[in-house]
Amino acid sequence: MGFNHCYISSVENLQSELDSVGLKEFVRRYRRYDAITGPSESFRFLEDKIKEYEKVINNIDYNINTNQL
Repeated sequence: MGFNHCYISSVENLQSELDSVGLKEFVRRYRRYDAITGPSESFRFLEDKIKEYEKVINNIDYNINTNQL
């Protein structure tokens, strides 16, 4: 079994990647790693985007469940 590691670059590069692939794909790419390293501001950016995505998903799940009642 392997260990998947990723080094994240600058916030500007992460923002550019996010703009080109969208939030869902951006988060999916980084969630598959076992370890992520890089500048602390880039790591905070990534964490914020993951939280933003989770909020969107939870909102969708909530709306689906309340509409079924």
